Amino acid sequence: MTSDGLKKILLVDDEQDIREVLGITLEDMGFEVFTAENGQKAMELFDKQDFSIILTDIKMPVMDGIELLKKIKFKSPLTEVIMITGHGDMDLAIESFRHEAVEFITKPVDVTKLEVAIRRAEEKIEIRKGIQEYTHNLENLLWSKTEALKKAEQKKKQPASTLNRDKKDITAIMETLPLIIFFVDENLKISLANNLFKEKFGDYDDRYCHELCMDKKAPCDDCPAILTFKNGTSHQIEKKFLTAIRDKTDRNVAHQDISCEESQMSYLVWTSPILNESSSQGKKTGTISTIDEKSSKAPQKKAVSEVLIMATDISKVLDIQDHLASLGLMIGSVSHGIKGLLTGLDGGVYLLNAALNKDDQALAQEGLDMVKQMTSKIRKMILDILFYAKERELYIEDIPATAFALDLASVIKPKAEKNGISFTLNLPEQDFTFRADSAILHAALVNILDNAVDACAEDKDSSKKTEKGMANDKEAKDPTISFELQKIGNSIQFVISDNGVGMEQDEIKKAFTLFHSGKGKKGTGLGLFISNKAVQQHKGTIRATSAKGVGTSFFVTIPMMDK
Repeated sequence: MTSDGLKKILLVDDEQDIREVLGITLEDMGFEVFTAENGQKAMELFDKQDFSIILTDIKMPVMDGIELLKKIKFKSPLTEVIMITGHGDMDLAIESFRHEAVEFITKPVDVTKLEVAIRRAEEKIEIRKGIQEYTHNLENLLWSKTEALKKAEQKKKQPASTLNRDKKDITAIMETLPLIIFFVDENLKISLANNLFKEKFGDYDDRYCHELCMDKKAPCDDCPAILTFKNGTSHQIEKKFLTAIRDKTDRNVAHQDISCEESQMSYLVWTSPILNESSSQGKKTGTISTIDEKSSKAPQKKAVSEVLIMATDISKVLDIQDHLASLGLMIGSVSHGIKGLLTGLDGGVYLLNAALNKDDQALAQEGLDMVKQMTSKIRKMILDILFYAKERELYIEDIPATAFALDLASVIKPKAEKNGISFTLNLPEQDFTFRADSAILHAALVNILDNAVDACAEDKDSSKKTEKGMANDKEAKDPTISFELQKIGNSIQFVISDNGVGMEQDEIKKAFTLFHSGKGKKGTGLGLFISNKAVQQHKGTIRATSAKGVGTSFFVTIPMMDK
């Protein structure tokens, strides 16, 4: 905010005309506009000025918009960046969302869409400010109580029962607050935590925060607790924590192993120092000078003995924002795919017309097959879009496990056999009933099974090409898909395995990402993303193991629901 009350915004574009026109529009919206012709100039301005919103083009010389976005988010995670992109830059737009851009708009820039994008950025900033103020108020509430920890440190000669009573008093206060609250020492080892922390991350005895919350062996580079120990002040950051529901098993699997990305939860993290009188030996921690109000003694130095960490779950807020943003992105991205399918459909209709004129049955069949193929793809794409765009409440019902699995097999087995792929179904010896939304879960599993068929078909095609060209070093293998249903404890697990092309580790990490497709132009990039969302709605998980040239296995685990 400037001295005259105007909000500041930074506009970055290599075209002077666009900077001038958009600059006038932004000024009419009540902003003081700063401009730069590339990312490097923008960073120079950003280091001197305080911008809460940045509007940047993607394709620019010297430093492009994606690189600028990365640098801005690294230096100031709370700054919101709106990307400007051309119609053919959808891949770059998707990449910008992966680097936490708040919104994107296409050229030529529509004023209404620009206003909506800026309003969303401002709303996100206000939400974060509200959470920050709320957390700060809770910090003040806890401040007087955390002094008890300092006294507990100083009362080492007191009986253990007294110290335990102090700890219990603090714990009781922590349990009344709707936050994850825990304390760490200077080694980042957790010394105390509330029950909400235990529910999310499990038992903390003799564990480090980066080990339990991030599943890392070393502290995070941007750890706010370390900064608080260094300078004795509070710090705030947005972090993604791994919750206790994530699957930490099978670390020694020969294939690449990864749990679905949605096991990560977004939190706004706030740290606060717990101060003690500096000991004569001194500690390598931050110190704060305070003046004794009752005397004119020199300032006393207090060392940070522990750090209080509070975390607020902001996943729902971010999910709503991501859902709205990705819906806008989907319209632009999928439209290109639909155009391609319509072109193919036109080609099929042309062949049919030519066949009718020539009375050529073979040509007519070729045209009909093309029309069927394109119609099927368009139908699947539209259903995927509708499924994602309209989230609905689950309709939970009792489902016989064997009948459900047989129904899935009846859908996918004909397609597998048509492509020369062997399909096997393994059912439990004793049937059982589980509770779920059969329609949503059925669609999710069909997507995964369909991917398995495509993976085997692709591997089969590549083997044929190799045989025609050069010698194949790989042993010939019969394409196979297995579908297994099993009950494990209080969960039901579906295992879908294929011996198709397989995936590299980087591909597995992107498998559940919106618009990422391992099928190239043949896929929409929606299937596995939607499957993962559907499983997540059932509070379940998807785990994938894969190796290039060997095959892929998906493990879909759904908890058994009580009536």
